[in-house]
Amino acid sequence: MIDKTQIDKYVEGHSLVRGVDRLPRGHIRLETAFLYPDGSSIDVFVKGHAATPLLPSHTLSDLGQTTTWLLDMQVKPWLSKKRQQIVTDVLKVHGVQQNGGALELEMKGYDELIDDVVRLGQACARIADLTFTRRTSMQSSVDEELEELLADFSLDYTPKAELKGRYGATVKVDFLVRGRRLESALQTLSSANSATSHTVANEVFRRWYDLDDSEKGKQRVTVFDDRFDTYRAEDLKRLRDVSDVVALSEKTTLRDLLAA
Repeated sequence: MIDKTQIDKYVEGHSLVRGVDRLPRGHIRLETAFLYPDGSSIDVFVKGHAATPLLPSHTLSDLGQTTTWLLDMQVKPWLSKKRQQIVTDVLKVHGVQQNGGALELEMKGYDELIDDVVRLGQACARIADLTFTRRTSMQSSVDEELEELLADFSLDYTPKAELKGRYGATVKVDFLVRGRRLESALQTLSSANSATSHTVANEVFRRWYDLDDSEKGKQRVTVFDDRFDTYRAEDLKRLRDVSDVVALSEKTTLRDLLAA
């Protein structure tokens, strides 16, 4: 059993640890001064598997509470490559590992307990800040909305992909998506201003036109942000001549098209 008395001794007087208690399973809970964005306390836990007080096999863990907190906030850390990269960067900076949904680090001894609590507590707080990447539908960009949909569809994709253009140039598309049989090049069309929507539509059309003939095997899809009613009918018709045009709200149609 983990020696709670020893832990009490090593954290005594440290303002970052507000309380220590033992759970029925034998883990030791340390209430820290770190906070989740809603003001609730971040707890970390010492868990072990040996009768000796503390061995290298003992672990400091959040027992998955940070992931649970994010899911309660309707934020999935794995939902986009941007969020995945943020989590990876945080874990690397603080030397923390991910074990399923739990954030953990291996302990070496009581002398480093406070340092370990700080590292893990900071990692929990920073990953919990992913909640600030969740925006209301009208606040988020069409690219962010579309990337979350691609992740929900479980499709492999590359953002900001470069394809071969005419005369040796390159053409950037917003996403390159790999379905069961086809690759799909995606461009997004979004404008809240009727005065600029025509210009944006022209740019999307130009990119489709500039693709090299060798890229014809790829499905071309224009996703327009129908949260805004600013597009000219003739612009959408012209884009339909060079691509499939799908509204952002038509999720089932978009999924079936890209999964092909």
